[in-house]
Amino acid sequence: MRRLITAGCLAGTSMMLATAAQADVPFFNATCPGPIEVHADEGGPIYVDGREARLKRFNGNYYEARSGSVTISLTIRPDGSPDVSYTAKGRANGVCRIKAAPGAGIESRAQGFDAPPQQRRSGRASMGSLPAFCRGEASAKFDVRPSEITTNMAFKTGNRIVVQGNYPDGQGTTFFNCWFDANGNFMSLN
Repeated sequence: MRRLITAGCLAGTSMMLATAAQADVPFFNATCPGPIEVHADEGGPIYVDGREARLKRFNGNYYEARSGSVTISLTIRPDGSPDVSYTAKGRANGVCRIKAAPGAGIESRAQGFDAPPQQRRSGRASMGSLPAFCRGEASAKFDVRPSEITTNMAFKTGNRIVVQGNYPDGQGTTFFNCWFDANGNFMSLN
């Protein structure tokens, strides 16, 4: 009898943990270059091109959803709105455009990262979406998965905007800066 109760408690606990892993996922619809359509119900799951993806929670603000060769990276901003990027086979990666999300009055610009850097522009992106855009630029330049890159909040310096970031390079940490003009258009990465 004691074993049955213990097994039942463990099963109940694991069910609560599985539910908690999806509890912070907000509702959103997004389009990624490719085109890849992404939909998330509030609390999960996340669908990629209409198929339910395997969802992994790293912390309360970061999730990855995998479906086939596509990985969707979901970051929850402090205001609760989603930041979405993707990676796919052939080193394809980029920032996804949010089409619908509660409280997301801004949209990040969908860009494929196979174009030369001077042709990739953030399209007057808001300050809140610049860290995700920078993460995509750094991923393409340094050949590092977006989920391994950390970017800080954007801030103004003079007549430009900068996003600072870093990633582990096996021997330590590599630091970089993404520079945007005053309108949020991508300029350079160094």
